[in-house]
Parts: sequence; C-alpha cells; structure tokens
Amino acid sequence: MYNKNSKSISFYTILRILKKKSFKTLARFIMGNNLRIRLLRACGYKIGKRVYVGEDLIVTEILEDFSRKIVIGDRVAIAQRVTLVTASDPNYSRLWDYVKIVRGKIIIKHDAWIGAGVIILPNVTIGEYSVVGAGAVVTKDVPPYTMVAGVPAKPIKKLEIPRPTK
Repeated sequence: MYNKNSKSISFYTILRILKKKSFKTLARFIMGNNLRIRLLRACGYKIGKRVYVGEDLIVTEILEDFSRKIVIGDRVAIAQRVTLVTASDPNYSRLWDYVKIVRGKIIIKHDAWIGAGVIILPNVTIGEYSVVGAGAVVTKDVPPYTMVAGVPAKPIKKLEIPRPTK
C-alpha cells in the first residue's frame, strides 16, 4: 500500500516484498492445504499446528512491514474467501490528512473456526474455541467460547464446551 511518508526502500526490501506478494498470491489459489500453509508461513505469518486455511484467503497489509501481524493458533479452521485486514488507508486520496489510519495485528487463538467470507479488521483477537459465522465483519475482540455473527459481528451464543485439561 502507498504510504505518503515513506522513503525510498532498498533493493533487498523490494525482493522481500516481491517474495511475500508472490507467495500470498500462490497461497490463495494453490490446491492442497499443506502447501498453502507453507506458503503463508514463508510470508512471515505465524501459523500453529493442524490448521486448515480455505482457498482465496486475502490478507491486506503493508507489504514492507515484516513484523508478525497475523498469528494463528493450533487447530484453527479458516473457511474460503476470508479477508484479514491488518492495514488499510486512503492511498493517494486527499482524505489521508482527515481520517484515522488503523493498522494492527490479528490473533486467532487455538481451536477457533472462521466461517466463509468473514472479514476481520485490525487489532482484533478471536478467542479460543470461538466461532465466527459466515459473512461476519469482526471489528472487536471475540471472547473465548463465543459464537458471533452479523455486520458488525455480535455475540449470539456462549458455547458450552468442556475446557481441556492439561
């Protein structure tokens, strides 16, 4: 994305950006979950064990930001056409000086299920054992053991799941 305050970037950074962009694009359409996960990890996203990511996952971000903005726990299920927004801004618009630019991390904790077509905005944590209904737009944290749905996503049910023993 465009950053009006950005300075020139090094050739090495350009190569890292191209690698990340290429791997993200491949991961969206590649057949096979294991390869998709490997490509997403190569982009710098932290992804736990036994995670499923459906086709056409979209991650909007500032490509030259190599910090860990996406963290996905173990046994998470992410359905098709989910969008994770870690950064969004008005690009070249004159609005830049008049709107609040929001950037941040997205954390999806262990055993969560993200339904098809969900959009998750920056600075959101999806709690463990939570379910986000298809088509929801998540603007706030989702508590553990909670089902949310709607635009914006709102709690619709507390899940009665026995807590795992360690």
